Amino acid sequence: MPISGLLYKECKQRQTLLLLTAGFLSILGPLAIINEYFHYKDCLRALQLYPGSVCTFSIDYSNYRNLIGLHFIPPVVMGLFLIRAGRAERMFTLSLPYSRSRIFHTKFFLGAAVLAGSQFVSYGVSDILFLALKPDAVHHFQSFSAGMLVISLMIYALVTAAGTITGNLAAQLITAFTVSVFPIVVMTIYLLNAEFLFGRQAVPDIDFPWSGFLIYFMPAAYIHTSWMYYMKHALFISALMGFCFYLFGYVNFLKMPNERSGHFILSKHIERIIQVLVMSLSMLGSAGVCGYAYNGSYTGYIFGMLIGAIIGFFISYYFIYKKTKQI
Repeated sequence: MPISGLLYKECKQRQTLLLLTAGFLSILGPLAIINEYFHYKDCLRALQLYPGSVCTFSIDYSNYRNLIGLHFIPPVVMGLFLIRAGRAERMFTLSLPYSRSRIFHTKFFLGAAVLAGSQFVSYGVSDILFLALKPDAVHHFQSFSAGMLVISLMIYALVTAAGTITGNLAAQLITAFTVSVFPIVVMTIYLLNAEFLFGRQAVPDIDFPWSGFLIYFMPAAYIHTSWMYYMKHALFISALMGFCFYLFGYVNFLKMPNERSGHFILSKHIERIIQVLVMSLSMLGSAGVCGYAYNGSYTGYIFGMLIGAIIGFFISYYFIYKKTKQI
């Protein structure tokens, strides 16, 4: 099989996924512009009924939260289905004369190239539409385009990394989502418990601008458009996280079994660590909430810790420890 054979194989096997992803991302931006143009035309027609109205054809990408949400779908789908495969396909791929490193990089960078290339196409078509339709004003287009390129690759790397340590698709999705909100969960639990146990002085004040862009260490925060106002910091953090997710996924792809076993986590060692973490967070979170609910009572705090321990046990047993039907 020639050097390019592995890339050709992946392209043929994932042809539908790659084409749908590329097509979807390529038309998102242009469709948003055309939609705004039709709204503008509707406004002009309405002037006949309401002569005092004013119609402007302006596009502000800082208001396009739904568009950002739609941009999250392709990298998630790509991360779910490009790296992972069924047992027969996995065994066949690993039997080819390629190292695991080359297999991972071929798969990973194929997906990254499709995500990036389709967004470049969207950028070019959008530019042409701006020249043809001549809107009155366009705000944050460059920031949006550059930002979504970096953010989509970060999300793709996150979901891919989650897939290298999990045994089924549901576990992969849950793990990726948990990591995307993990920083704010830990911070909230810390604030609840620190203030309850040691008083307000145990909670540090975070000065601006750190309070503005510290939230962008949480991948889920990028679904909101406010990152455009912290472009320099937010995109650097996003790129750094994406690189870390890529390295994590690469190392795990080399060292862990790469077929779906039905277990939540493929590695027993990591599975135990995650079980302990889930139990701890559940206990501390429930303790902090119940402590405040019982007006600062230590009885409520201890009661909440017991409730959290029970909840954490059931979550860790049924979702992490117990083997599930392969998905």
